[in-house]
Amino acid sequence: MAIIHSKQDGVNIFKLDGRIMGPEIQELKDTVENVLSQINDTPKLVFDFKDVIGMDSSGLGVLMKIYADIHPLGGTIAVINVNKHVKNLIVMARLITVFRNFETEEEAVWSLLNTPSESPL
Repeated sequence: MAIIHSKQDGVNIFKLDGRIMGPEIQELKDTVENVLSQINDTPKLVFDFKDVIGMDSSGLGVLMKIYADIHPLGGTIAVINVNKHVKNLIVMARLITVFRNFETEEEAVWSLLNTPSESPL
């Protein structure tokens, strides 16, 4: 699995490539945790699934852990280019309302910047 991290207007974008399952999920977890440790503002994350060829429940679990870590801070997660397999996993796990789905990176970034964050508890 390969991960390319970039930042646009304070929104962190993770372009994922390969499989999000098994041992590969640790790389995703470590990469995102490293980026989060450097954020002083409300975390806004976009995950691009364009080049993902497979994901299992452990990959979905890592995304849920990331969400659980940033949600109390008012953070949000958007997903883009979600293929049918990944979308089915998200729907079956009833997480369709947790991950905001957009068609393009531009739409996701705009929405995360222009939608009020939830207040921390």
